[in-house]
Amino acid sequence: MGRGRGSEKWTASGQVTPLVAMAVLLVGLLLVGLGRMAATAVAAAQARTAADAAALAGAREGPAAARELAVGNGGSVVAFDRGPEWFEVTVRVGNRTARARAHREPPAGGTGERSGLAPAMLAALARADQLTGTTVPVVSGYRSRARQAALWANRESNPYPVAPPGRSRHETGMAIDVPLLFVPRLVAVAADSGLCHPLPESDPVHFVVCQSHQ
Repeated sequence: MGRGRGSEKWTASGQVTPLVAMAVLLVGLLLVGLGRMAATAVAAAQARTAADAAALAGAREGPAAARELAVGNGGSVVAFDRGPEWFEVTVRVGNRTARARAHREPPAGGTGERSGLAPAMLAALARADQLTGTTVPVVSGYRSRARQAALWANRESNPYPVAPPGRSRHETGMAIDVPLLFVPRLVAVAADSGLCHPLPESDPVHFVVCQSHQ
């Protein structure tokens, strides 16, 4: 009788180890699956960000700029297409691809990056042109609400702060961005030109029309 009870006791305790091992295995498989899903989601988001940035750059400056932005966001351009008013690009990041399209800004009066600027800004730039002895290069001037929204959506890839749509002075034609290397020259004549430099540390390329000249 004692021998039989001992055998039953051994059998019951012996069943515990396989059950624990199976539970650990299932938990491990679940964690691996969740990790892969998270990695896939991150890669997809990175590919989308890279594609959006590359499309905006391509619409603005062409394929070379699109490739540069894609590489800067950890990806590469695998295909692109363009029309008179748009630029479309497919970008690969890791094993994920994403496609994005951006539209070129239509001219709103004037030429180049001064198109659509407010009269007060054009007057300030004319004074700055005279004082610097050269045409002030404008990298970014007037922006439509759609353009500002696109920049806001991709603000993490922008080295400078981006205002949300509806709150940027670029949308009223009262702000410009200039090349970083030109900033010291424009700062030197800004006060006499009617331009203010509101964010010299965080956004040094950004200038606006001073309130006294509006």
